[in-house]
Amino acid sequence: MGTMRTRNRFAKIVLAAALAGMALTACGTADPSGRTTAGASAVEPGAKPKPKPTPTPVRSLPSDALAEHPDPEMRFLALSSRVLDGCVPGGLPQPPSVPPEDVPPPQNLPGQPMPEEPGDLSVPSGAPEPPPAPEPAPTRSGPVEEVPLTAVDKCAGDAHAARVRTAFDGAGPADYPALKKKLTSLDYPPSRIHRMPDHGGAPRARIDLRFMGGNLALEVTGTPDQVLVEPFGAPETEDVRVTDAKRKP
Repeated sequence: MGTMRTRNRFAKIVLAAALAGMALTACGTADPSGRTTAGASAVEPGAKPKPKPTPTPVRSLPSDALAEHPDPEMRFLALSSRVLDGCVPGGLPQPPSVPPEDVPPPQNLPGQPMPEEPGDLSVPSGAPEPPPAPEPAPTRSGPVEEVPLTAVDKCAGDAHAARVRTAFDGAGPADYPALKKKLTSLDYPPSRIHRMPDHGGAPRARIDLRFMGGNLALEVTGTPDQVLVEPFGAPETEDVRVTDAKRKP
């Protein structure tokens, strides 16, 4: 549970940073022509300077604002955060806010000298060369075993599966491009959608939902009259692809 809270807190931090950036783009003042300017305009000689207009306060943007973000990964992050909010018991703990004035500045204790400036940190000419960096580990290839899902990942998997089934509304896709197009419209980035071999002529794909230590993935199969969605677990390491996970019968 501690890992899941860390994952969700990290998602909240990224969402807050994105929202702050979006809010900053709304700042500025407008000139008479309606254009936004960042500084004061030039004052004509002999004319009295005009009083600066009071800046309009920018309202805080809700997290749902990221639903229209141009970056598909940001939209996916907002989606994952909303799903996880409904699966973490008791909600997410919020870190306590500390006013800046309550944080004491660093001071030396009485009798201690002030810290000295660092000296010359250059490497002497006769120093031995550092050992070579180790070579990166080879990328894993081949099938890997499916891993069990935690209670929170299972809850999130059921929620994602329900939204996919509801979106298709009993109408199966005609082929894999139609399946992928529909999944992309549900804010699953194309980079997280991976094609699998057709199952009896039905298109099949896997969605990589792994994030911050999670193992969640979805297998989506489009039959002529419905869409089958199955959550499963894949090892959460960079060298393992969800297409390599070997499903248990």
